[in-house]
Order: sequence, then C-alpha cells, then structure tokens
Amino acid sequence: MKVTSVAVLAAFAACFCDAALQVFTAQLQALESSNVSGEVTIFASSTGLQGVGSATGLETNVSADAADCTATNGCGVHVHSGTSCDNTTTQGGHYFFTGGSDPWSSIGYSSSSNSGDATFNFDVTNSATDISGKPFIIHNKSGGRVACGILSEVTTGVTEASLTDLSSTGVSGSVTIIVSGSVVVGAGSASGLEASLSDTTNCTATNGCGVHVHSGSGCTDTTTQGGHYFSGSSDPWAYIRYSSTTAAGAANFCFAVTSTGATAVQGKAFLVHNNAGGRVSCGLLTDATVPSPSPSPSPSTDATDAASPCTAAGISLFGSVLLGSVQYSGQL
Repeated sequence: MKVTSVAVLAAFAACFCDAALQVFTAQLQALESSNVSGEVTIFASSTGLQGVGSATGLETNVSADAADCTATNGCGVHVHSGTSCDNTTTQGGHYFFTGGSDPWSSIGYSSSSNSGDATFNFDVTNSATDISGKPFIIHNKSGGRVACGILSEVTTGVTEASLTDLSSTGVSGSVTIIVSGSVVVGAGSASGLEASLSDTTNCTATNGCGVHVHSGSGCTDTTTQGGHYFSGSSDPWAYIRYSSTTAAGAANFCFAVTSTGATAVQGKAFLVHNNAGGRVSCGLLTDATVPSPSPSPSPSTDATDAASPCTAAGISLFGSVLLGSVQYSGQL
C-alpha cells in the first residue's frame, strides 16, 4: 500500500474555487472480531474527494516507513462500490470508473500509535463522487477488511464561504465546514497564491500558508476579521495550513481542528494567508447551499482490491500535526 499525502496528488491540485462541496460522514464499526472502529468525513466536488478520519483498535506501532503496509491494501482506507457492510460481496471493491486506473490503491494511514490509534487523510481525483450509501472500509496492515461504515450525506449544519482577495492580491477560493462535537472539519481550495510552495522549505513564517477561522464578522480590515477563533490559552489553528501550491499557484486544504468552546463558526471570517503570513483572501461563513448529487456512471465493482508499492507519509493522532494539506489539531 502506497500511502500518499495530499501534496503529491498534483492531478487533483486544480482549484475548485467557488464550488460548493457535498459533505458525507460515516461511523465505522468493527468487521468480524477486529475491534476496530472509527469515523470519516468526506468532501466531494465534481472531480474528486477530500477526506479526513480516524480509527482505533488497529495493530499497534504500525509504520509504513518500516514496510509494514506492503501487502495488497495494507493499511488502506477506501470508498467501496457496494451497498452494505454485510460481507465482501455487498461491500464491493474500490469505487472508481471501470477502465480507469484505481485512485484508491495509494490511499491509507501510514502509522498507528502504541495503542493502535491512527488518523488518515486523502485527496483523490475520481469522477465517481456519488458516494451516498457507499461503504467506507479500513484495512489492517495485512490488507484485511477490519472496519466499515455506510456514507451518508450531511445536509444540515454545513457552512461555506466564498473567499475573495484582500488588498488586490488576486487570491480567491472557497471553503466548506461542518462541526462534529468540538471538532471543526473543513476542506477548500484557493488560487492566485505564490507558485510552487512546499512546506518543507516554505510556510515557516507566523501564519505562513495558514487557513483559519477567525473571530471577527467582517473582511474589511484586520480589526473586523479578528484573530484566530478559539477558546482558552492554546491556539489550535496555529499550524493549520495548505502544505503546497502548484506551478499555477493553486492549493487544496483540509483540516480537523479540536476547538472546544469555539465551534459557532457561522458568520465568522475565514482567512487564507500567503507564504509570509499575510492575509490575502477572506470570506464570511454562512449556511451552505448543499448541491444536489449528480449520478455517476457505473464505477468499477470488482471486489478484488488493487495492489501497489509502499511509501510513507507522516501521520499522528495527537498534537497538531501536518498531514500533507490536511492537519489535525488535538484528538480527532
């Protein structure tokens, strides 16, 4: 299983600015006697899926760096083509168009903690985005199917913002957010940023490449925008950012932020920062107009999952850890 970070999936790096994203969630339950459970949130555009999730009860201390995930579907996390979690037949195989390459073959978690916890993220170019009612499967390091849940669309409590440039920067974009308990989960995109950034060498300034919910209720100036929206002494937004941009200056981002006491995001300003930390784009979060799902052509229904080699991408469940263009702050 090749575990691929968001930044490497250049084919999905086109900006979906001003495009509302559908949101799907699933609670994942153990298959057979695995004791694995978890959750996943997926944001769907017309051409791809961005997702974040977590799992508990996996094998402990798994590391793709140590070649633990080389089995077919080892450490995989995938949308499947079936209609239920009852058995492998009803679960189906990976959900994608017949005749195309399997975009899920490289998607998975890259490590687990000493208690068997893991987080994962993915950014998949896939026109098979009509995922309501589809199973979401987690695999163990041997490729076995260990947890499953049925995806359902979230139609209430979704906020979104259309992001417009500040001070004629030319940066625009969009973001979609849902709140689950004390966790703020979101995904979006921006264009007009500096070209070819990478957080391995860039984004080191305070708020560099940041994407944040702010406490203000306007975009007019820094006073109406306010600072990061959080409660308490520890700022969960401090390290939330996009991790790369394309040669055209486009970026996708996805985040899951534990923000206890500060989850009333409607009406708040959402800000995008440039490499130097400057505020370059802003929009106010409002109730989302949830787009109608568009039927997808028949995807692959091959119940035989695909194999691929293994590479590593950093991942951690606790703290505030960058995962490609996905960040987790606190415990998801």
